[in-house]
Amino acid sequence: MRYQINGYTDMYTVIANERKIGGAIEAGQIRLRTGEVYANAVLTRLEMSGAHFCSIGFVTEEGKRLIVHVNDISMIADARHVNVCELTNECMRVEKSAERLKRLKRLCELNEGSCTPTFQEEALLLASDIGMEEASAHVDLSFLPHTEKPRVFRIA
Repeated sequence: MRYQINGYTDMYTVIANERKIGGAIEAGQIRLRTGEVYANAVLTRLEMSGAHFCSIGFVTEEGKRLIVHVNDISMIADARHVNVCELTNECMRVEKSAERLKRLKRLCELNEGSCTPTFQEEALLLASDIGMEEASAHVDLSFLPHTEKPRVFRIA
């Protein structure tokens, strides 16, 4: 888990900057005023009208896409920003992983033979978002710097 989401402003920031920061917002539970409850919903859209939030788009575990007015939401519980590989919602994990993998492949294709720090940074972000093992299975990531795990030394 990257961090806990504390309100609509946090949600909006993550969704608006999804390409730069990666990950997705997953709510443990969304309950509507009508009593409907959706577990592990992934928020995909948060729309504003002027300076006010007006609607939220999310995808349920069954893959159903809903757009709900903010006044129709009774509760959003346990909203958190997580890497795509950590999503509990299987439907969205598969969809977002495929989307990120496609972008990683295209990025590597465009930067073939050139290994700039900006390219490495974006590729590392995409690979860690998908999961390094999954990304390495589809794309050659030998150009990424290998971060060794810190070694623990015991003195006496």
